[in-house]
Amino acid sequence: MSPMALRSTLVALIALSAAFCYAASNVIEQRKAAGAPAETSLRIALLWHLAHEPIWWLGILVDLGGFGFQVLALRLGSLTFVQPMLVTSLLFSLLLGSRMDGVRAVRSDLAWAAVLTASLAVFLAVASPSGGFSERPFRAWITPLILVGGVIGCCLTIARRSEGAVRAAFLAAAAGTSFGVSSTLMKSFAHLLTRGPVALLTHWEPYALGFVIAMGFLILQSAFQAGDLRAALPALEVAEPIVACVLGLLLMRERLHAGGPLPKALIAMCIAAMGWSTVQLAHSATVLHARAGSDADADADTAASAR
Repeated sequence: MSPMALRSTLVALIALSAAFCYAASNVIEQRKAAGAPAETSLRIALLWHLAHEPIWWLGILVDLGGFGFQVLALRLGSLTFVQPMLVTSLLFSLLLGSRMDGVRAVRSDLAWAAVLTASLAVFLAVASPSGGFSERPFRAWITPLILVGGVIGCCLTIARRSEGAVRAAFLAAAAGTSFGVSSTLMKSFAHLLTRGPVALLTHWEPYALGFVIAMGFLILQSAFQAGDLRAALPALEVAEPIVACVLGLLLMRERLHAGGPLPKALIAMCIAAMGWSTVQLAHSATVLHARAGSDADADADTAASAR
């Protein structure tokens, strides 16, 4: 094996390790958040409740381990090679979740998850913009922030009026939108980091980054609390890269490498496939939730009859 092939294999293994860690943390956090009181949703009280769960902290530590693997993979390999591989965390999450529940994974769910993973990976590989500005004045952010805030507000409004898989999906979409903004702010943060601590303390981007990450984290835990991973994770995985890509193009003036009609058509097909597979997985979670409720009612009726 040539040194280049060996290096690519090593980067792939590290990136897959990061994806597996992210998947494990998602499963652990969702299991603990699902047991939190419903009235704590979208409140600091939810995090306070979860902070008293040692297993939840294990999920946070595993998440940090995934971040470490991701950083290492990005130091050794390119962004366009590493990022598409990280989306395999969705498949890992469904498999691990089924394993922990002691049930066999539904083939249709795995098939739709595979479609989503593949389309998302292709989207990241083809549509990932580059170049552009590292920092933009605050006035340039005003319109994008209003639009993004409107999207998050709409998702939260629909989520508040819904329940189960629908609520989880819209909360996850809101969280993914928040993380898409944080990914864009991260570029400015990294640029300011090279200019020293004074630049970090005197610019608004680091404070906005901390707020957006904290908000996204709270919304994501609320999504985990509301429903199944089949509903939450697809919406999260789709919203984050699309929002980051759009902000990169429109705000940071990055360039899209997909210049010809074929790459653009491929991007459109990937977005359509991501949307459809997300709907299918959310529908599957809704059906399973309804069946579980029917089984529970049947068991209750049987027990009442026995008495």
